[in-house]
Amino acid sequence: MLVLINGLPLFSKRLADDLNAFDATSKFIFCDTYNSKLQQLKFLALLPFADVVISMNGVTDNSGSLNAVLKFKKKLIMQWQGTDSLLAMERFKNGTIKRDYVDYASHFVDFPLQFEEVSTLGLQPAYVFFKSVDAKTPINKYENISCMTYMGDSRQEFYGINKLKFLAENYPGIEFKLFGVKKPTVQLPKNVKVFGWVSAEEFQKELQSTPVFLRLTEHDGFSLSVIEAMSYGCEVIWTFPYQYSYQAQTNDEMSNAFEKVKQIISNRNLTPNHDLINMVKHDYNKDVILSGYIEKIKSVVKN
Repeated sequence: MLVLINGLPLFSKRLADDLNAFDATSKFIFCDTYNSKLQQLKFLALLPFADVVISMNGVTDNSGSLNAVLKFKKKLIMQWQGTDSLLAMERFKNGTIKRDYVDYASHFVDFPLQFEEVSTLGLQPAYVFFKSVDAKTPINKYENISCMTYMGDSRQEFYGINKLKFLAENYPGIEFKLFGVKKPTVQLPKNVKVFGWVSAEEFQKELQSTPVFLRLTEHDGFSLSVIEAMSYGCEVIWTFPYQYSYQAQTNDEMSNAFEKVKQIISNRNLTPNHDLINMVKHDYNKDVILSGYIEKIKSVVKN
């Protein structure tokens, strides 16, 4: 089976690499058609031989690559990410949505909010998880209660910079670690340490030593950073409901959630949450996730 994958490199290349390492009987090729003319030509050269194309985005505007997929009548899977569904809903409402691809494709989502939003387009998405983490080594005991979060530098308000400011101002004795942001767009209190962009290894090292992870976005898919945080035993406060985290959208909800996790961590004598670690090892084991993903791909190819 030859599978072409296109989309933003962050998840697309990682997924292709993981699938190739897992399944030697198939070939998964990532083509960076978003950023490279040469990669676009590579995609078009390989397309006639492909069994299926995976778009790591829900595409609802014109795409030269997907036009070619339809022309060659190749199977198409859309793996919806982040705000793709919001953009699609807005285009649907305004009558500007390009439905050629979405009406033709099979649709994968990995988060309840996305399922609801993609369904409003008259589509029938399937829950298909593709994000996994390797087993982590948790710290034995935290030195203190601290928090960390990641925000996109160009979309700080969307990622919750004002919510972070609120929490930090209300808990001046707690250190808050902010990753991904070079220069905050708001004045943050002194107990917020700004790291900027760091390597994955440095980010994970901080996760290992930090008991609380904040995910305060205005909209979301199933965040890999949340799974990584839980794999180290972090308690997670998230603006969206997830059975293993604490939901908080308003300031009052954030304060209540933070008080709750502080108490829980103190009651554990500052040790990581090993129930979360075991859950991630079981539910988001790489072999389990990749095996299930390949079966879903094969099902699309056969039908």
